[in-house]
Amino acid sequence: MDDFLSRPEFQSAVIPFIVGLLFYFGLRKLSAYAWGWAVFSAFLVSAILINGFTLTPLTGTRKIILLILASFIVVALVRHLITNSNLQRMLLPVIGVAALIWVFWKILIRMGFLGTATFLAGGVGLLLWLLWAFDRIGNDDVRLHGAGFSLLLGTGLAVTAGASALLGQLTLSLAAASGGVFLAWVLVGKASGSSSSSAVTGGFTYALAAALLGLAGVMLARLPWYTLIPLAAIPSATGLVPKITDSRFINALVTNIPGLIIALATYFWVWRLGGASAGY
Repeated sequence: MDDFLSRPEFQSAVIPFIVGLLFYFGLRKLSAYAWGWAVFSAFLVSAILINGFTLTPLTGTRKIILLILASFIVVALVRHLITNSNLQRMLLPVIGVAALIWVFWKILIRMGFLGTATFLAGGVGLLLWLLWAFDRIGNDDVRLHGAGFSLLLGTGLAVTAGASALLGQLTLSLAAASGGVFLAWVLVGKASGSSSSSAVTGGFTYALAAALLGLAGVMLARLPWYTLIPLAAIPSATGLVPKITDSRFINALVTNIPGLIIALATYFWVWRLGGASAGY
């Protein structure tokens, strides 16, 4: 069993996928936020297998793990405590930017003014763009979660190809958890949107996780910064696919095609580049 649990493919793919799927089946009738709690549980299990129970020293990677887990709680609280969508749109970017600075501040203070300004412009711009893009498709659970899965998958593959196995494992485990829950929702979720994701809050975890893990791949590994540009286009590309049928399964399959193409093409691009050094 120890050998089984220590294998990277099980830690970052099989286990989070199965846990996410099973937790959604169990929670879908108990909580309106079943999607979030199922992905949270699956990622938590996978993160413990990958990183262990220790959080010291509090490295950038461990900060990202904590922030991703905290983002699910933030979404649940914001949805219930702040019902005004405009206030949500103002609050969540502030939380996201604060999280970004907390993760990378030790690097930023050594970069000088120009380097810090360049990183903040690019990093904050990436995060705000993703939040806006997910906001645009947030009323459609098929597009929202399909785009989130494709974005995390592409980011995980690209980061892995950029020579960071740990960051890649964490990203792919979150993608697998999301994929398992997405499949479960397609099979048994309510047509009205069993995840109960609002247009504003639904994509927050996807945007924050992809931005933090992608930027960590640039800053801490060898992921070229410009490979994040096509990945950031995935939510918008998913939103361009029209609804062609009333079948949720077919819609989920078709709307995922652009995102998956971009994700796999970006991975192939990074692999061909051989993890060239980032430009920051």
